[in-house]
Amino acid sequence: MPIDAAVHDNVVFTANSRSGSITAVDQSGLNVVSEWKVADSLSAVESTGRLLLALDDSAGRLLVLKPDPAARELKLLSQHPLPMSPVDLAVSSDGGMVAVSSLWSASISLLALDSAGIPHLQAEVPLPFSPRRVLFSDCCTVIVADSFGGQLAAVDATSGNILKNFSVHGHNIRGLAVNARTNSLLVSCQTLDSSTFTTYERVFWGVLMQNGLHSIPLQDLFSAAPQASFIKSSAERHEFQQGGNYTVNPDAVASAPAYAQTSGTGRSTYPLGTPSIGSGDPGTIAVTNTDATVLVLSGTGQVAFRTASHLPFERIHAGKRPESICLSADQKLAFVVNRFEDSVTVISLQPDSAAVRTTVALAPIRPLTQEEIGEQAFYDARISLDGWYSCHSCHTDGHTNGMLADTFGDEDRGAPKKVSSLLGVATTGPWAWNGSKKQLEEQVHTSLLISMQSQLSTEQLPIEPIAAWLRTLQPAPGLAAARRQLPDPQTLLQARLVFKNSGCSNCHAGTALTSATVFDVGIHDEQGETEFNPPGLAGVSQRGPWFHDGRASSLEDVLRSGHHDPTSPLNDSQIRLLLMLLETL
Repeated sequence: MPIDAAVHDNVVFTANSRSGSITAVDQSGLNVVSEWKVADSLSAVESTGRLLLALDDSAGRLLVLKPDPAARELKLLSQHPLPMSPVDLAVSSDGGMVAVSSLWSASISLLALDSAGIPHLQAEVPLPFSPRRVLFSDCCTVIVADSFGGQLAAVDATSGNILKNFSVHGHNIRGLAVNARTNSLLVSCQTLDSSTFTTYERVFWGVLMQNGLHSIPLQDLFSAAPQASFIKSSAERHEFQQGGNYTVNPDAVASAPAYAQTSGTGRSTYPLGTPSIGSGDPGTIAVTNTDATVLVLSGTGQVAFRTASHLPFERIHAGKRPESICLSADQKLAFVVNRFEDSVTVISLQPDSAAVRTTVALAPIRPLTQEEIGEQAFYDARISLDGWYSCHSCHTDGHTNGMLADTFGDEDRGAPKKVSSLLGVATTGPWAWNGSKKQLEEQVHTSLLISMQSQLSTEQLPIEPIAAWLRTLQPAPGLAAARRQLPDPQTLLQARLVFKNSGCSNCHAGTALTSATVFDVGIHDEQGETEFNPPGLAGVSQRGPWFHDGRASSLEDVLRSGHHDPTSPLNDSQIRLLLMLLETL
């Protein structure tokens, strides 16, 4: 399960998620040199130029490693604690700073590397969203992207201050890159039209789910004023804080593709995919110094390539679920990590073309379990009509993109419902917002046929494998637990008493904190539906916005709405205690 890769001293190192190992592939011979187990699970790997950094997401650690492939050695020099679920890391161009995004704690960690390459924590920055991709857009500006929705933030790495919050029209941001030729930030994501029914025609024409590459001028991300710095030794950072020499290329707009959608702000969007040729789950991006762009289309097992920003993309077949790209030092080769094939596809980058040179197997592939077959199907956009999107496209990594979708899952149209999180779904039946699906397999079957307009025959639909994999998913940790900010036991006991005495446990009961029936809480949908199945509360603090139509932007809005019991509204003290409790679940 390779999930990320980095080039270091003419060797490609892959971070293997499921095995917690790092594999070394010789760039010259294109063969596996060694493999070392360093953790139970890994989520990212990067080179500082002198050392390797890897994220142990299971234990929440940053690993500092010194590789010596010739001697078949990989030494662990040090390890450093991080907030829960670190998922991505980036190293500044001068090797002096590291940024790590942590998913469930909704934060990024900024660390300074000393002369020995040892990181020292400078700041932990809380964010208004759960992050994944992180990138240094210059020596001291970090771009961090929402893992589920379309939010981004520009953070000053030398002060920890958030310079700007902005967004793209989309969700599932899985690729960030800087194009130095056009002074722009490239963002790959998907865009779900919540008002569109999941009919054959709307899926076919790419109306329901669009996949795109957004271009944002870098000048939009810069702070208007210098920030106070906690690093004083870098001349590069000092120059930047004095104003630097960053300029906007006046040809940037002129070089945008004529068929891209350009806004008055200088932003543009390049659509990926055309009718009958979808492009589900666009992911990691790499841009060369000569303006060539390489972009993985993870859901379709392909790589998109263009030799210049004003040219259209061509496609190259890679392996199953290409997940990450890194370039050789001379940028003549691109190494694409195939998550579900345990392999690296090596692509030769020519001035006017690109072609697969070879594929390097990292290890023999054993027979897959039923759950693993289901996992691969969940991330496979080719199951949907023409490959426009996968299950993951809406239920991001089994969670939710937080958007509304009109999927006919509740047996009506014109009443979009919020995409439900599938984390912990095994214990939250019945399914669908109206509780109409009594078996998980029934819900999966409806989703494949109606929501995805799959053209597979009934016998080919991976219903049982997907349901088997979904049953392995655990709920997301509460925000307070992820941030290690749990209240004291006495306060938590008071909160539980309020939860019980206020009647919350009448609907949210048992270990799953849900119910098998439906209730009318005074919120009706556009088609007059009045009764809904209460969602389980495990991980509820990570699932905003709330209610079936996303009308509540915060948990406090949920508790103050009065929909649960308008005759006996909660007071401020009760709301404070309940909020505290919900963030621990």
